Amino acid sequence: MSTRRSDTWRVYRTVLTNRSLRRVTAAFAIFNVQEAGVWIAIVVYAYERGGAATAGLVAVAQLIPSAMVAPLGSVLGDRMRRDRALTLGYAIQAAANLACAVALWFAPPPVVYVCAVIAACAITLTRPVHHAILPELSESPEELTAANSLSTSVEGVGMLVGPIVAAVVLAIGGAGAVLATFAVASAVGALAASRLRLVHVDVTEQADDAGGALVRDAIGGIRELRREPGASALTALGASQFFVLGVLDVFYALLAIDVLGSGDHATGLLASSVGVGGLVGAVATAVLIGRRTLAGPIVLALVVTGAALAAVGGATGLGVALVLLAVCGAGRSFFDVAARTLLQRTVREDLRARVFGLQEALIMLGLAAGSAAAPILVAAFGERWAFVAAGVVLPALGLALIGTLRAADARADVPDPGRLSLLAGIDIFAPLSQPLLERLARELRQVHADPGDAVIVEGDVGDRFYVLVDGEAVVSAKGTEVARLGPGAYVGEIALLRNVPRTATVVAATPLELFSLERDEFLAAVAGHRPSTAVADEQVSRRLAQLGDLDA
Repeated sequence: MSTRRSDTWRVYRTVLTNRSLRRVTAAFAIFNVQEAGVWIAIVVYAYERGGAATAGLVAVAQLIPSAMVAPLGSVLGDRMRRDRALTLGYAIQAAANLACAVALWFAPPPVVYVCAVIAACAITLTRPVHHAILPELSESPEELTAANSLSTSVEGVGMLVGPIVAAVVLAIGGAGAVLATFAVASAVGALAASRLRLVHVDVTEQADDAGGALVRDAIGGIRELRREPGASALTALGASQFFVLGVLDVFYALLAIDVLGSGDHATGLLASSVGVGGLVGAVATAVLIGRRTLAGPIVLALVVTGAALAAVGGATGLGVALVLLAVCGAGRSFFDVAARTLLQRTVREDLRARVFGLQEALIMLGLAAGSAAAPILVAAFGERWAFVAAGVVLPALGLALIGTLRAADARADVPDPGRLSLLAGIDIFAPLSQPLLERLARELRQVHADPGDAVIVEGDVGDRFYVLVDGEAVVSAKGTEVARLGPGAYVGEIALLRNVPRTATVVAATPLELFSLERDEFLAAVAGHRPSTAVADEQVSRRLAQLGDLDA
């Protein structure tokens, strides 16, 4: 086994031995199974009472309100600790599913459909917070990519297992039993999420007015997308993928019955082949672990997905169609992991959940738009050429946006592991999340000082924070030597945090190599982050007390 492959599987093992990542992934697996299963149960219930037209209307009725709720609900992931937001989301889903089960057993169809809409809206509370919390549970960029890969794998499993569980329970106890089963499953997910241990905490809980503040906070996600073109491109591409999935939801029956003449029983096989391919694609994302640039893999995945879908239109047998749709699923999984990782690296930590909430809203709208566009494509291009028309969408968008994605890659480039390790070993930076540490590491500037050079002069205005990399420095105050510092030590934080002149002089005793961090970058990371502020205040108080002893 090559060193590269060995390192990849080592990272996967690390993820699986990380108890919190294991718990959050298990809860996400349960979520995906119940999401697919609940959808099937409600659609079947509606179909039995009003045919395809009613089922379609109910599906759209669930998607449109969900798209409106997703950006607002995702604010919870940025306004409170994300482990608590995730637990709350799963608990709300459990309650909504239980209410829907009761309605299915005892209430008329209109009440059932209202409950189904509420349950669908509750589902949007999970995915944005799940993706936002992964960086807080991961201890390295490689571990984050592996966690994203595993999340995509369990999404594929959910697409396979959810409909199977729904079909079995439907046959035994009907749609009400399905919703009751998944209410229990969501409660289990809430229990798992309630026992997470955050490696980093990016969110300071806010006690704010719920109404206007909620809307204002949701708009913050839109502002972040406007600020960062790469994030906007990734969000749009994610929505486009689900537009194509919405088209496929309609095309499965078209392909099975009218194009291939395989009968309606083949519809399920064609749909499941995308899920099987998704699992294969998720495994293939192991090659992304440790990769610093992701624009190329993202566009490649879009081209492969689109080309395979276009080729489906020319398939002459069920076997060929199954293989091509599996390739579509694999390309989709590969895109999901690469795009999600780049998006996590690109957007601000305090707005991460809101950005994923907007993406969730666009996903819902994309699914609805795809389902509505499918018959239009068939009418305009014919049965087989409609697949080609749908397949062109993703490659065209990917190639059009490749420049924007490359620019995002450059801005989000993961810094040298040595710099990351150095910052992570500093007590005031240790509570920060991996993406925030990466951003700080990119802002570090190398500084050299010869013996006798003053790095900091007592009484000067504080403008930088310094970390010693190599050599020795002497710290003195009021003409008295206070300390000698070596690699890993840091200086300059007192003047920045307390907004006072420099309290000591730091002189190189030997040739000295340092990293400097500008005042604004330092304060944005530390002063705006409660756990780091607490550590920094303790350290500043200790050092000021030491300097105060000189006056005694």
